[in-house]
Amino acid sequence: MLSLDDIRGLNIELSSKCGASCPFCSRNQKVRAYGPHLITLADFKKLPLSLLQNLKWVTFAGNFGDMSTNPETVDIVSYLKSINPGLAIEGDSNGSLQNEDWWASLGSLLQDGNMVFSVDGLEDTNNIHRKGTDYRRILRNMKAFTGAGGVAYWQFILFKHNEHQVDEAEEMAKEAGCRRFFVLTSRDYDETCQRPESIDVAVKRQVFHSYREKAMGKEESARCKPLYNGSLYIAADGTVYPCCLAHCMYITEHNAAFDFIVPLIQKHHHAINFKHTPLAEIIGGDYFNEIFKLSRKNLYCIMKCNSFKKDIKKDLVIRDSWL
Repeated sequence: MLSLDDIRGLNIELSSKCGASCPFCSRNQKVRAYGPHLITLADFKKLPLSLLQNLKWVTFAGNFGDMSTNPETVDIVSYLKSINPGLAIEGDSNGSLQNEDWWASLGSLLQDGNMVFSVDGLEDTNNIHRKGTDYRRILRNMKAFTGAGGVAYWQFILFKHNEHQVDEAEEMAKEAGCRRFFVLTSRDYDETCQRPESIDVAVKRQVFHSYREKAMGKEESARCKPLYNGSLYIAADGTVYPCCLAHCMYITEHNAAFDFIVPLIQKHHHAINFKHTPLAEIIGGDYFNEIFKLSRKNLYCIMKCNSFKKDIKKDLVIRDSWL
C-alpha cells in the first residue's frame, strides 16, 4: 500500500489552459470533456504540509495546459519554497504569455530547478509549430527569467522548416542566459511540419516500441512511477493519477493497449480528487492498489515505464548542449 511517506515528487498540471495551438498537442485528441481547470493556491494548501516538507522535486508540466496561464503560479511556487526552501521546482512553457515582471518574479524562485522554454525555431519559423505564440515576447520573458537568477533550458523540436536554424538558435539561447539547449524529434509530422531532411529521425512511438520489445524480451514488469520513483501526477481538475500517461489516456483514449486504465478511472473518478478527498486516502485506497496490480504486465505500461527509460530519453535527443 502506498502512503504519503513514499512520495518524493509531484508532477502537477497547474492549468488545463494554453495560449498556443500546436498541431500535435494532446489537446487536439480529446474524446472526453476537460477544462478549463486551475489548481488555485487555496487548492494547493489542501495538500498535507508534511508531504510538501518531504518532497525532493515538483514539476509543473501538465498534459493539456501551460503553467503560465495560471494567474497564481508565482504565489504557489512562493508558497512551496516557504515550506521547503531546498525544493527543486521545474516547469515548462512556451513562454509567450505573461509579462517580463511576472517571469522575473518566477525566475527569482526557480534557482534550484529549471524552466524549459519550448521554442521551435526563430522569429520566422517558431510560429509554424508553436501556433499563436509571440517569438519576441518569448525572448523578452526568457531574458527576464534568467536575469532574475532563474535556470532556463531551451527545447527545440526539429522540423524541415527549422533545421537550418539550430546553430543560430543555440547562440540565441546563450544570449538569453539559458544553461542548456537541446533538440528533440517530434511526436509526429505532417505536410506543414515535415520531417527534417538533414538527419534521419524516428518519431517517439517508434522509439518506445523498440524498447518495449527489449523489455518484453527480458520478461520485465512495468515500473509504475509511484512505486519506483515515489511520484504522483495531479491534473488541473484535482484528480490524482500514477502518471501523466494515465491522465492523458483518460481524456484522449489514444492507445488501446492501455486498456485497463479508463474503466478504472471511471469507476473511482468521484473519489480521486484531492480538492475534496484527502490525498492519503486516495493513494492508499483501492484505486492505486488496482493500478499497481494491473499495470505490471500491461503492454502500454511496459513500453512507457521500463528499465530502458534513460536510454529512451537519449534516443529522443538529437543535440544536447550545456551552455
